[in-house]
Amino acid sequence: MQIYRSEVMGYCRGVSGVISLAQTCIDMAAEKGLPAYSIGWFIHNPTVVQRFVSQGMIHIDGPAGIPPGVALVRAHGISDPLRKEFIDAGFILIDGTCGTVAHSQQLVRMCRKDQHVVIVGLRTHSEVVALSSVFDDEGNIVPVSVVETTGDIDKLKAFSTSQFKVVVQTTFDSAQFSTIMEELYFRYPDTILANRLCPSTKRRHDALLEMLKVVDAVLVIGGKISANTTALARLVESRKVPVWHIENEREIPEEIYSFNHVGVTAGTSTPEEDIDAIIRTLEEKSI
Repeated sequence: MQIYRSEVMGYCRGVSGVISLAQTCIDMAAEKGLPAYSIGWFIHNPTVVQRFVSQGMIHIDGPAGIPPGVALVRAHGISDPLRKEFIDAGFILIDGTCGTVAHSQQLVRMCRKDQHVVIVGLRTHSEVVALSSVFDDEGNIVPVSVVETTGDIDKLKAFSTSQFKVVVQTTFDSAQFSTIMEELYFRYPDTILANRLCPSTKRRHDALLEMLKVVDAVLVIGGKISANTTALARLVESRKVPVWHIENEREIPEEIYSFNHVGVTAGTSTPEEDIDAIIRTLEEKSI
């Protein structure tokens, strides 16, 4: 078996930053004698999260009924009302929001009165949740519509007298995003696109497409709930190449050893040691 590593793998800048802040959160909490919290999963990778859980970090979704402490805001951000709840309850917040996501929130915040914000993304994804509840300058929630598929565009008719300002989930599937935008522009030509997909995600997709020219099968490494990792697996599927989305070496399928040329790629929150462990196992078992 010949193993090919994608040229773009490992942490993106936003993930590296929030992991560093996770340690800061734990250290600060210990220094102040307070609990250390993570608001939701600060990244979508269970291996990394477990490291900090083992150091005492507790996952919470809200402040109600919980002793105040030092709380890390996840890389995908949180809604403005939830942020206010934590601050009002006496929590110390360490903001791990990815800079790209924070910029997207600001774009929503700056929406004009004659515009309506359309968020293209997975409505249950934590980044989309954070973008869907942003305060304007007067402290009111900016109205938004979430478009996950082209079918959702029909629901925008009620707002068609406004110009649509599109803000996309930074890790959304690039092919699906292109399809949605094509339909939006066709129906509403004055639609404007305010942001773009994460550049790191695009580079990862481009590198994977290049690797697909020479491999027979692919392993995609990363958290099962990671949107950007799942998008990588879907991209391989769309090219009719066998693919498995796994989190660790224990999940390597036996079928992979029947292929001569195997590619390996990984999501933005996948640690290098997980990638190395999987490649090492492939090499050892294919001898």
